[in-house]
Amino acid sequence: MIFINAPISGDKMIETLEAYNDNGVTFKFVSKNGMKLLFETNMDDLEAAAKLAKATIKAQRWASVLYFQVGVEA
Repeated sequence: MIFINAPISGDKMIETLEAYNDNGVTFKFVSKNGMKLLFETNMDDLEAAAKLAKATIKAQRWASVLYFQVGVEA
């Protein structure tokens, strides 16, 4: 599982990642606790999944100036 810590625009991030489907890679929103969003993914390499999620969100016009953290849930 991967997480995103985002103080704002969490709904847009959820929408963006749930719509992502490239080369069979998908993300599924699991839960929200404060500003922490949890996602499941079908990627085996969770570090790579976290990097992909961050790049996908940063590529959005509305997210280019946002500060947020993406990582692997321990």
